[in-house]
Amino acid sequence: MFEASVIKMGSRYYIYPPKRYQDKIARLHGKKVKILLVCEKGNS
Repeated sequence: MFEASVIKMGSRYYIYPPKRYQDKIARLHGKKVKILLVCEKGNS
């Protein structure tokens, strides 16, 4: 589990994970994954 930034570009939203997780996520390229999204109030 990690915190990520959500960025809007045009009409799409992108999730940017911390650098230390990018290699792990890169290995999943082309595979379907499930994302559990948790929003904490008061944290923008």
